[in-house]
Amino acid sequence: MVEYKSSDDFCLKTHTVFGIKKALELNQHLKDYKNIGIIVDKHIEQTPYWHEVYAKLSTLHIHTILVYDFNEPTYQLLEQQRKMFEKEDIIIGVGGGSVIDFAKGLAFLAHNPNPAISYRGFPTNVNPPTPVIAVPTTAGSGSDVTFNAVFIDAPEKKKLGINTKLNFPSLAVLDPTFLQSCPKNVLASSGMDALTHSIEAWGAKQSNPITRAFSESAMKLLIDNLPCINTNTNINVCSNLMFGAWLAGAGLMNSGSGPAGAFSYILGANFGVPHGLATAVFLPHLVDFNESHGFEYPLGRMATTIYDICNALDIPYNDLSKIITINDVNKAILMEGIDHLQAAFDQNPVPFTISDAKKIIKEKML
Repeated sequence: MVEYKSSDDFCLKTHTVFGIKKALELNQHLKDYKNIGIIVDKHIEQTPYWHEVYAKLSTLHIHTILVYDFNEPTYQLLEQQRKMFEKEDIIIGVGGGSVIDFAKGLAFLAHNPNPAISYRGFPTNVNPPTPVIAVPTTAGSGSDVTFNAVFIDAPEKKKLGINTKLNFPSLAVLDPTFLQSCPKNVLASSGMDALTHSIEAWGAKQSNPITRAFSESAMKLLIDNLPCINTNTNINVCSNLMFGAWLAGAGLMNSGSGPAGAFSYILGANFGVPHGLATAVFLPHLVDFNESHGFEYPLGRMATTIYDICNALDIPYNDLSKIITINDVNKAILMEGIDHLQAAFDQNPVPFTISDAKKIIKEKML
């Protein structure tokens, strides 16, 4: 029997359109806007399908377009680019989570005049941003359905964000056609990010029957389709991955994340490891830890499943030297970073400490 609590709730505020070639209908949602801004990932901008989509959009008034050619966005990059989109009536972000987060950040700064870094965390008493349309081209971040927007404070080497419920995209267009031109390593990294979201959200202390329904559905889709990336990325696989990532993002937003997501911030902010890969290397060890301490996931022995998927996708969960340089300095950075993660570790379904995390890294990852 499922036990419900009076605090059980669930929030979705983004109108979502899902389907093959749906991006070709974007212009139908833009008729009432005079000045349209677009941020498009550099790899997507070069694809034939984007040229089809843009041909439709070019009949409207595209006021500003930026080809996103950066790594994960920083507050400093936001500050450099903030004036570019100040006069737009709507901003479209076409790309992975970094691109969509960047669109959210610039939309927010268009109506909030203080330095970008001053809004880090969960700002209050702020003005509503310019509306954002999210068009994800990877299947992982969930940024198309969430209000979170993650940014790195480059001098401090910390991942934080501008997180306000005013940030929800007004529309998300989920078109799996984009995934067919996505490099396999990007599909693997982003897909593992989504799988991490679904697993951590399902077990998070703030989860409830509604969030778990979303998270479990996401798990099933992602577990069934991630192993196909190396051999078969037909449109059905791409559709399932994209829908799974959307479900995972919706569940995560309402239940919170956990240790694997937090651990990824150290690898991303300090060593530039892509977020999905940075979560994936830690995920199987964490799930194994939880199961060995009595926690049960919904789809059987989950650690074995994740180890198998990591092996199939060449995720180096047992050898960090394949993604960062291992030396005494970098080991110290890793260990010192973990010292600040207990708040995230406390969201784990079983007790998990800083010492537990360091033991996993020393014994299983170095």
